[in-house]
Amino acid sequence: MIKQVRAPVRIDFAGGTTDIKPFTDTHGGAVLNAAINHYVYGKLVASDKSTRLEYHADIPTSSGLGTSSAMNVVWVALITHMKDKQKIAESVFNIEHAVKESSVNGKQDQYASAFGGINYIKFIKDKVNVYPLNLKKEFVKELNDGLVLVYSGKAHYSGISNKSAIDNFLKGRNTEHLIRIREIAGDMRKALLKEDLDNFSNLMNEETEERRKLSKITVSPQLQKVIDHGKKNGAIAAKICGSGGGGSVLFFGDKKELIRKFNCIDFKFDFSGLTWI
Repeated sequence: MIKQVRAPVRIDFAGGTTDIKPFTDTHGGAVLNAAINHYVYGKLVASDKSTRLEYHADIPTSSGLGTSSAMNVVWVALITHMKDKQKIAESVFNIEHAVKESSVNGKQDQYASAFGGINYIKFIKDKVNVYPLNLKKEFVKELNDGLVLVYSGKAHYSGISNKSAIDNFLKGRNTEHLIRIREIAGDMRKALLKEDLDNFSNLMNEETEERRKLSKITVSPQLQKVIDHGKKNGAIAAKICGSGGGGSVLFFGDKKELIRKFNCIDFKFDFSGLTWI
């Protein structure tokens, strides 16, 4: 018996960290993200004598793109008979939450990988609602053509950066910034539905500035160097992927100029999500 699946990683436009308890319990969170066509592939080969599970990915690990959760989505899909993507996403979260170092992680990565597409996702206590953005194909291409993804070269560990942000939240230090980050996700959703890329790019910059205030480790010197270089070479907006500290930066601007200056991760949006192949 051979079972094969793939699951995409994601870029996040706004709202990350607001998908984490206890913020979801006290204020409710919201994220706007998009799956992209870089994948974790998995294969389960089983016979009477042995069972073998294999993985590989076409994206750097610790890139801030939800690779570890995509890997776990693949793993759960392979070892269970579940086809319900929401149940798979919840199962992956429960497994990750049981691991101490990942106990401050949220749910956006699992849902993005399982569902695919460009989604606005709300998190209220334990309830998750996924709202796909039904954008015109021409506008999706225009959006894609303005985005450039750059890996900083510094590994991203979400458990560390998220823990720092949530610790500050529990001490009452960054509540207003988390609330604004959640609101920006909703504002970005409206901007995309109106096909307003000027406002969308302004909100990318605002999200990064609000995220900078969550914790001292959110914007590392290496990330800041990448952001500064991008804005000097065609970018009008920059968004830290994931919770920050390292990983990748998403730019919006002059794609041709940015590609000349960076070793970019080329991508298109994925609308399939978890797929059995």
